[in-house]
Amino acid sequence: MPEALETLHQIATASDSSMLNPLYQGTEGPSLTFLTDLLAKPSCRAWCLHREHHLLAAVWYQCHSDCAEIIDLRVSGEERRAGVATRLLRASFDALDGVDKVTLEVRTGNTAARALYERIGFQTVGHRAEYYATSQGREDALLMSMLLHEAR
Repeated sequence: MPEALETLHQIATASDSSMLNPLYQGTEGPSLTFLTDLLAKPSCRAWCLHREHHLLAAVWYQCHSDCAEIIDLRVSGEERRAGVATRLLRASFDALDGVDKVTLEVRTGNTAARALYERIGFQTVGHRAEYYATSQGREDALLMSMLLHEAR
């Protein structure tokens, strides 16, 4: 039996984003409302990955000139550590017309995310001390960057 096909869908409107509710319920990070509001800005680009009718993951970018910053990346709990984030990022990189560089910030303690980003070619380029608020106080952020022509 052939594997189900994964498809990339652009998120362009609030009605598009409403299908993402399961990824954002009871989670930390930017809310779906915050991210959906970004869609009103021409700099916002977002995509989700589906397998048949099952939502796998979503990624949101703020794009300026030839640079895109990853604002949020979410993967469905049962799909984590199965390569979904890598496939979504690579597919969305291909869809980012006119973008040469992708940047992001990640919590220093988020070792799984850091490993993912390093594996696909991101390099640490900076550090923000006590950037994220946590229940235990503050946590540092690492700034990471990747040139897309090196990833394609």
